Amino acid sequence: MTAHRRKFLTDCTLLTAGVLLPLPAAAQWGMVHELSGEVLLNGARMARNSAIRAGQTIATGRDGRIWFTVAGDAYFLRPGSELRLRPGGVRDTVIDALRLVTGALGATFGRGTARAVYAQTVTIGIRGTGIYVETMPQETYACTCFGSTELMSVSTGSMMEAVAVTAENHIARRISADRVVPAPFERHTSEEISRLERMAGRPNPFQK
Repeated sequence: MTAHRRKFLTDCTLLTAGVLLPLPAAAQWGMVHELSGEVLLNGARMARNSAIRAGQTIATGRDGRIWFTVAGDAYFLRPGSELRLRPGGVRDTVIDALRLVTGALGATFGRGTARAVYAQTVTIGIRGTGIYVETMPQETYACTCFGSTELMSVSTGSMMEAVAVTAENHIARRISADRVVPAPFERHTSEEISRLERMAGRPNPFQK
């Protein structure tokens, strides 16, 4: 095992254990790029000029959609979703991890600091990656659109699978409490993921 991989596993294990790793101060505030339908920020109706920061919860209604960025990371939420932006340590202005309580999330992350996305059945360790996740109480659909992820069991904290996208894009899995099975590329598009990268000021990840 390389030193880089050992560090990646250590970072993600700390995130799973609840030890959150801080992001740069620039990650304190977010920007809304698109907003439609019912979208709530901490239970109140959200506006285009709402400031997004750690410690908040974004929830979309049956017709709600939102696209937003926080520093070098970009996100979208489908209708019927709830996303909690977890703060780090004693400072509640830094986002370290995301908890997708329900619904669907697309996200791309800048390289560097490890992140984690907590879903119902899996914790996804991330570094410089694009993902699409849909979560339900008994199962999570997780697609590594580009980059690499590490899938860890929510119930035990143990490693379930490492997914690295190299020659092809969009490697998807369905994850229950105790197993990971291959899944088709569905429910999202390469264009949606490349749009997230454009929002973050990065090139199309699917162009050779």
